[in-house]
This record gives sequence, C-alpha cells and structure tokens, in this order.
Amino acid sequence: MNRVFAISETFYDILIVKGKPIAACPGGSMLNCSVSLGRAGIPVSFISEFAHDKVGDMIHDLLVENNVATKHLFRFHGNSPLALAFLDHRNEATYQFYDEFPQERLIIEIPDFASDDIVMFGSILSVTKETRKELESIIHAAKDAGSTIIYDPNFRRSQLPLLHDIKPMIMKNISYSDIVRASHEDMRMIHGCSNAEEAYGFVLENGCDHLMYTTSSEGVHLKTPLLSKYYKVPTIETVSTVGAGDNFDAGLAYMLYSKGINSINSVSESNWDEIIRMATDFASHVCMSTDNYISNTFASGLKKIEH
Repeated sequence: MNRVFAISETFYDILIVKGKPIAACPGGSMLNCSVSLGRAGIPVSFISEFAHDKVGDMIHDLLVENNVATKHLFRFHGNSPLALAFLDHRNEATYQFYDEFPQERLIIEIPDFASDDIVMFGSILSVTKETRKELESIIHAAKDAGSTIIYDPNFRRSQLPLLHDIKPMIMKNISYSDIVRASHEDMRMIHGCSNAEEAYGFVLENGCDHLMYTTSSEGVHLKTPLLSKYYKVPTIETVSTVGAGDNFDAGLAYMLYSKGINSINSVSESNWDEIIRMATDFASHVCMSTDNYISNTFASGLKKIEH
C-alpha cells in the first residue's frame, strides 16, 4: 500500500477509576490507530479537527512525534474536546464527552487518493450531521480513486437516544466500505444483532461483504464471501480496554500495508489468519496498559516494512 489515511474525531482522554483520574492522553478512535501505525513505521495521515489551544497543541505534538502527517487537520479557535472514560471493575470503559465546535467544521484540503491507499473512518465523526457533507466528500474521493475503505462504527451507548437519526448514516457508511470492523456491542446496539451471523447479514444488506466481528475476550469472527472463520484470542490481564478496538484496526491496516494487498477479494485464508493474528496482537498489547496506542518497544519488534 502507498499510504494510510485515518478519519475520526479527536478527544483528550482522561481515565477515571473509583472516582479518581489515573491517566490522561490524546485519544479518539482513529487518532489512536494513527499513532500506533506511525510508531509501526507506516506512512499515515490523520484527518480530524481540534482547537488551537494548549490541549490541541499537546495533541498535535503527539502526532508529529509519532510520525503521523498533520496536513489534513482542521484547527479552530476555542477549546479542544475532552472525553472522560470511567473504568469499571473489569477495566471496561463508559464515556462522558465535553465538546463545543464552531459553525464551520472539517474544512480541509481533500487528499489526492490513490488505488493503493487505505482509508479508515468511523466513530462519532462518521455520524455527525454537522460534518456529514465534508466527510462524504472525502470518502467519495477515496472510493473514486479505488482506495481500500475500512469502517469501524465504534458506537457509544451515549448515542443510543440518537439512533433513529444516526442509523441511516451508519448504513450508508457500510455501503461505502470494503471492510467493516465492528464489535458485538456495536452491532447489538445498532441493529439488535446477537451473533456474528446476524451482524454479517446486516452488513451484507447494506452493501459490504467483508466483516470482522470482535467479541472482546471471546474472540474474532471473520466473514467474507469465501470464508467464515472463528479465531480465539489470548487470555490477558486487562488494564484498560479504551484503545482495544482502535488498535485492532491499526493491526489490520498494518498487515494490509505490509502485504501490499490492493484487493481484499484475493486474500487467501492463510493471509487472513496472519492479519487477524496481528490485529489481535495490537489490541491485546494496548489492553495491558493505560496508553491508547502500541508502545515503541512493541513497535520496534515488528518486521521492518519497505515499499
């Protein structure tokens, strides 16, 4: 692959355990993915929006320090968004968000996409009416160029009251995509799906035929027109699940890039096995710390990629 582009909202995450903050770092689903990919040596650009304030400068500095291209960021006057992540006894998070945005949103120069690019998008920004026109312009440009498009709904419980308005956008996002990566919680809340078969049916109905359905510690289901396979995941001691799904996505992009896969329809079962294994390794590693991204030590152990 030539480049990876990752599109989502940005937050400054504060982790809360038993009423006390224990850690803080820049976050947002595709920011986490971007930083991990940058550390892994993948040419990645982050497309997002946050403020020209001290928090925004911290976020920008983290991206630059980790080799993430920042050409396609929209920075505005005001305050950068905050996310409070409350960890329960299983170290799984529920969220409370604080944000305020200007009237103009996501005003960026659309990248010159190519057929060997990977474009990843999802989470809150992908179902925000105020940025919908701008986001769809970006996705249409990527699709017209023949880029591989990966969608992660990353649906939040706090969005449930808005589901009636959000669901048509989720369905449209699926139709744009070559791969959907969704958790069992995502699919249950979005469409009442109780298993991988039901989730795949929903994704197929909306125009995408490749699904990676993750079920936390219960494993991963891969669904394609040619393959239906279940993968166990290793048992680990979890510290935080905040960046788990985001880093599964990063591991997926890392492997598509490293293998130079331009057409997912031609991926063999053995290659899918390697892809899922690496995606799981990325996610498991991040779950064992309070960071939202893979460590430099983990990244240094990855095979060096030359394109």
